[in-house]
Amino acid sequence: MKKSLIAMSVLGAFVAGSATAANVEIYGLINPALMFTSSNGDYDGAETKNQFSMEEGKEFGSRWGLRGMEEISPDFKVGFVLESGFRSDTGALGAARDTGRIFDRESHIDLHTKFGKFQFGRMPLFGSVLGADGLFRAIDPLFANYTFAFGSGSVTASDWTRVDNAISYVTPTFAGLTAYAMYSFKNDSKKTSTIDNEVVTGEESKAESDRYASLALRYQNGGLESVLVADMTMYGSIDSPAHETADVDNGFTVTLGGNYEFSNGFKLIAFAQYFKDQWLNTNARAGVTLDGVSHIAGSAGYGFVDGYGVSLGANYPLGGGTIKGQIAYRDMDNTMDVDFNRWFVALGYDYPMSKRTSFFAMTGFTQEKVENNRTNEEATPYGFEFTAGILHRF
Repeated sequence: MKKSLIAMSVLGAFVAGSATAANVEIYGLINPALMFTSSNGDYDGAETKNQFSMEEGKEFGSRWGLRGMEEISPDFKVGFVLESGFRSDTGALGAARDTGRIFDRESHIDLHTKFGKFQFGRMPLFGSVLGADGLFRAIDPLFANYTFAFGSGSVTASDWTRVDNAISYVTPTFAGLTAYAMYSFKNDSKKTSTIDNEVVTGEESKAESDRYASLALRYQNGGLESVLVADMTMYGSIDSPAHETADVDNGFTVTLGGNYEFSNGFKLIAFAQYFKDQWLNTNARAGVTLDGVSHIAGSAGYGFVDGYGVSLGANYPLGGGTIKGQIAYRDMDNTMDVDFNRWFVALGYDYPMSKRTSFFAMTGFTQEKVENNRTNEEATPYGFEFTAGILHRF
């Protein structure tokens, strides 16, 4: 009851006099953590860098949101989600890599029909652990979303994020099988480029803008859950001018994986991903190997990459909580003739204090061999991380 009353007050700031505010719920979570990292670029003159800090969202990004549902008829419901991220360590609005939006995490309206679910707006990708349809939850053993030395995102080339201007469709489930489809008319409405000293923005649905499309399947039967996710980024001539000099086609990834839970609670989790011509953000994805990667690969960093990644993990109930482990490997090369080979091993433990509050601790080590075939330089940067924190849902 308190949630509904609070939500009505908050929603009133956005929609004055709403007659259906009683159907709206406010929700969220807060996830601060303490982190220690140690890294070394492994090139001549490189020094070991140690850092101890308070961080945000090592498992899940802190957020608050509004969601609601109205039943028009037994076969037709209309819902919505408005979700805003914030940093619990500083109180800043928005996640570290996504600012300038009030509802930066999700902003969409949903039509629930007997023919399936239709969504319109800003929403998470199927190839992520975000939102109601983040299918990578089935293949990610640790949920280490914002760690620096490990995490499934560091051995794949998927975006693991969300897109603007999107339409998605989820079919009803037949015999355990559910199909998914998504299309974005322009991935990022905040993205601009400077051409001839003029800041320009590509128009939606035009070839000048980055666009996105995805198809996916999910199968559930007893203890088995498997997913197949294919997505494509159609690079625009204005929003991504770098692809013209890199001579790449549309980027795509194909991910196959799943999990199986045995009767004793032991869960085996695995995935494999193939990717080609996929743009990979070095600053966001290199983590503790960033210094070495940037030194050997140059200003382009990862850039546009081809390759594959594999992961094997497990979860097991222990001592009232869940122990988690993962080992993963990625092999890729970019258009600048640089090879990257990365692996990591990680271990974590989650302990629930209640249905809403839990403690967690994670640690891991990663190493990435970088070989520049144009300059004949190479290095093997490496790093370690330990992080622990609290997760509270409201």
